[in-house]
Amino acid sequence: MQLAPVSSAAGQVRRRSVFYLSGFDPKGAAHYHALYRDEAAKQAQLSGMQIEVGRRQRTAPGNSFWRVRAQTPEGVVQTHYEFLRWDDIVRQHWPRNQARLLQDIVSTTGLNLRHGALWRMLKLAWPPALALFSPFLLLCAVLLGAPLVASLAFFAALSWGGWLGASFLALAPVALFVELALRLEKKYSMLWLMRSYAFTAQQAQGKVPQLDARLEQHVDTLLDRIKHQSDDEVLVVGHSSGTMMAVSLLAKTLRRDALLGQSGPVVSLLTLGQCMPMLGCLPQAQAFRDDLQLVATAERIDWLDFSAPGDGCCFALVDPLAACGIHDPARQKDRPKLLSPRFAEMFEPSDYAAIRQDKFRIHFQYLMASLKLVSYDYFAITAGALTLAQRFSAHKGVRGYTGLRIFKR
Repeated sequence: MQLAPVSSAAGQVRRRSVFYLSGFDPKGAAHYHALYRDEAAKQAQLSGMQIEVGRRQRTAPGNSFWRVRAQTPEGVVQTHYEFLRWDDIVRQHWPRNQARLLQDIVSTTGLNLRHGALWRMLKLAWPPALALFSPFLLLCAVLLGAPLVASLAFFAALSWGGWLGASFLALAPVALFVELALRLEKKYSMLWLMRSYAFTAQQAQGKVPQLDARLEQHVDTLLDRIKHQSDDEVLVVGHSSGTMMAVSLLAKTLRRDALLGQSGPVVSLLTLGQCMPMLGCLPQAQAFRDDLQLVATAERIDWLDFSAPGDGCCFALVDPLAACGIHDPARQKDRPKLLSPRFAEMFEPSDYAAIRQDKFRIHFQYLMASLKLVSYDYFAITAGALTLAQRFSAHKGVRGYTGLRIFKR
């Protein structure tokens, strides 16, 4: 693939701060530091950019950071990469008790069905909506379908096998249903998705006050870095459910400092594999919709959103504002700019087909190295010499994508 040219406008980055918000993941900074270090080394072999990733260090508020030094064609770039912690909150809302998980499946699906949120999500993109609804369907199949089939098998066998033989035969469909459910759960990480889904419903209803408090702490961290360091770019990155946190973080920062981005470093927002409609489609999530609207109308914040149609855990190439019912004439043009990372072009067809089979794996490809060089390169974005907007200035944003819609109009 011939790469699209990138802008080399004045004001190239020499110093950058990256503030990263993970998705709904109990794994913390150690995991993400190792992931960044290992994948950066792989990508450097392909891109030719020399990247040195320093050791992980703790900050006073409890975050972790590491320093990245990149030798680029434009010169040396120093990056402060900080993991904004909320994994401890995730672990507090990561039920392991099976009864609690079943309760969450029923209550969360019921909430979304009752308010029409699941239907709205289905009209936007069917893969994530199906992924969210599947645990409920699977539960119904096990609790209702298995007993029904077992009863039919029992009475059919009763005339020739007696009570004992019929009872053993009736157990077979139950075991088959359970085995199928376990295999599907393992293949599609259904319980992981269900935990995230349930948490988002609680977030919409204001039942996670510690999350708001944590984001306010992160605002302090962000503003302190902007005011006291001579960065050329401050880049906020959110992945998966972290995209919602990243939007809310910048909205809270704008409410504290209305002049954010007017002077000092360029402020950029990068959202990856976004699932914002999961929160924004619920009527109780007005606070989040206000955050979305504020960030989208902020003239001095550059916002790019990357999502891949092959990633069934995100709302690929869906405008998060329109999806959440926000139609503001004051919204900045092409904000956010929607782009595809083009995962299929990063690999040989056979390799990509194997990666697509693992829904969890492909959802993390945004943060990983590729086997072929394409325009999207997470490590060039976070450690290279161009700002986010400069790097993709020649790329036209995607609008009106309907490839994953059941209803095209």
